[in-house]
Amino acid sequence: MLSPKGSYNNTKRSGDYKSACRKVWPFLVTEGNNMSNSRDDRALHHYTVNRSVPVKNFLAPEVSGKRNTPDENNESFHRAIGSILVVAQFFGVLPLYGIRAPTSQKLSFKLNSLKTFYSISLMIALIFMAVISIIHMVKTLNSDAFQIHGGIAAATAGAVFYGNSLFGLGLFMWLSPRWISLQQQWKSMELQLDRCKQSRPRLRWKFRAIAITIMTLALTEHVLSILVNLPDNKEAESLNNTWKDSLRIYSQKSHAFILSSLNYNVALGIFLFTISKIATFTWNFTDVFVMLVSTGLAERYKSLNKYLLKTSSIKNSTIDWGEFRENYATLSSLVKRTDSDMSPVILLSFVNNLYFICLQLLNGLSTENMSMLNTVYFFFSFAFLLSRTIAVTLFTARINDQSKIALPILYNSTAVNYTVEMQRLQFQLTTDEVALTGLKFFYITRNFMLAVAGAIVTYEVVLLQFNVAMKK
Repeated sequence: MLSPKGSYNNTKRSGDYKSACRKVWPFLVTEGNNMSNSRDDRALHHYTVNRSVPVKNFLAPEVSGKRNTPDENNESFHRAIGSILVVAQFFGVLPLYGIRAPTSQKLSFKLNSLKTFYSISLMIALIFMAVISIIHMVKTLNSDAFQIHGGIAAATAGAVFYGNSLFGLGLFMWLSPRWISLQQQWKSMELQLDRCKQSRPRLRWKFRAIAITIMTLALTEHVLSILVNLPDNKEAESLNNTWKDSLRIYSQKSHAFILSSLNYNVALGIFLFTISKIATFTWNFTDVFVMLVSTGLAERYKSLNKYLLKTSSIKNSTIDWGEFRENYATLSSLVKRTDSDMSPVILLSFVNNLYFICLQLLNGLSTENMSMLNTVYFFFSFAFLLSRTIAVTLFTARINDQSKIALPILYNSTAVNYTVEMQRLQFQLTTDEVALTGLKFFYITRNFMLAVAGAIVTYEVVLLQFNVAMKK
């Protein structure tokens, strides 16, 4: 033991000193002013120069390049969603570079780039379609439109459809530079939570399952819409059965609101066929994107709760409530940051889906005579749209559900084990509204789905009553 002056108490304990130095010296070098025992100095010098046991650097896991960062793991959010975003970029969505890079640090947004130019070109094409559609809506949306079956849809559907696609691409363009900083914060969250004894959620296969399921159903629905707008048997008999004639009939049926202002030609027909596919993809991918981001956040909460439930079920186990509260606060902060960037996209998704649900329900309830193909298309399209809206609501509401799972454990804790950190965590869980929103107009929870259902019924009743009143 060292005296206050830094000298040895006696030579009897010199062996203890050497032993202590051998343990401490690799991490801490201490200079002594007056070392009276030269034998100990020589022994210490001999150990530092000729030690045979390598000393492990305890900071190496954090600074070594050999350890995989969260992004380099295939189950990180950046890596899991990367392949899906690459496909979306073919349709002008999120014109970013580095989507498939092993780390989110390589994400970049370049205003003067081919991807950005391509996205802006598609937006200009959609602006053209939206303007022509709005002109048609202004001309035809009058009292006569409510007296004709499908009159409301014929007057407004084109403007809403292409207007939604235009806003969708515009919002994804606006989100692109913000997505980079969001992914940096997401990476920090993954790094913090991965240091704890928690299993990393498997996002890769879940993201692919969601995207493939929704987009396959969307493709089926769109193929049915193409078949409905192709020439029927009577029309085919009077045609030469060429692709030009089929394209003309398709354009006249599906884009009558455009051809009421423009004269048809083959180039216009090809343009209408192409731009409608891009607009359809943007509409469907908006919902898919919201579901993927919501799943990424909810699965992190689920992993955190799983570790808490497993630890609390073991007898005589100790839970680091301070660490759990910090992890919860980190996730809560990420949800709020995600909401600030994505809330316009969420609002657009729900408003557009609500409009088309009401419109299709109105047309279905006032259906007259339809062919078998039209009937199949209507019911499949309506069922898919309704199911997709419910799926978006439930997937997004999981964030709020998962953020409250720890509360029963806190409520059931005994007074002896109830700590200040548990009290702080309980206060956070009960007062902090963790959920994604639509520009703060509404919070997406399970109760929100009931509100949406009530709104659909209300709007439908109003439209039906107005439709009946106009026919009298």
